[in-house]
Amino acid sequence: MLDRRLEHRQRHIDYWNGRAGVVKVAGAVLAGDSPKGSAFLLEAENEAAVRALLAADPFTTEGIFGDDVRIEAVRPGIGEWMPA
Repeated sequence: MLDRRLEHRQRHIDYWNGRAGVVKVAGAVLAGDSPKGSAFLLEAENEAAVRALLAADPFTTEGIFGDDVRIEAVRPGIGEWMPA
């Protein structure tokens, strides 16, 4: 799986970098020093919009991201991403 991940990593990064204002933070979820998944904090209108973004991600289209996706709404309380 690591080989496939590395093969498509740049396309995955370019895809998200091309969505200005959507990605607030993203990266690997770790178990010690080893990646065990990914986490994204995205700004979108609704869950359907998030699902559409994830569906078009090269890591999804290439089968690197599986079906174990959890989407949860967040109401910012503190931090740099507070709505204006």
